[in-house]
Amino acid sequence: MIYIDTSVLGAIFFRETGAEDLLDRLEVSSNHGLRISAWSPTELASVGAIKQRMGFIDAMTRQHAMATFQRFASDNLQLTEVDPADFREAATIIDRSINLRAGDALHLAIARRLDCTLLTLDKRQADAARGVGLKLA
Repeated sequence: MIYIDTSVLGAIFFRETGAEDLLDRLEVSSNHGLRISAWSPTELASVGAIKQRMGFIDAMTRQHAMATFQRFASDNLQLTEVDPADFREAATIIDRSINLRAGDALHLAIARRLDCTLLTLDKRQADAARGVGLKLA
């Protein structure tokens, strides 16, 4: 099972450099099952809002990206709820890697609980993932 971090989703749905390659990787990985958490859509919405606020995209582009993501998620991704224990585990992960954002630690905690391989573009998160024994895609 592959757990997809929001850094990957943001790159794909907001058409960042390398988005096509990421889509190809997801297609190959889909045989193993693709998973996100209930936190992912919220975090992706925040990515879109930040991009719009900073003037990188307009409102219509943001709305289109989010609608496309929702369709893709519904058709291709397994959604996992966040367990209260995931928050406690995320705090423990942050203790080990103080350069990690809370949301990234939460993704690691969920991927670890599910025994998933992590797909991320975030170097700090990838380093922390290795530190807690997660495999990287």
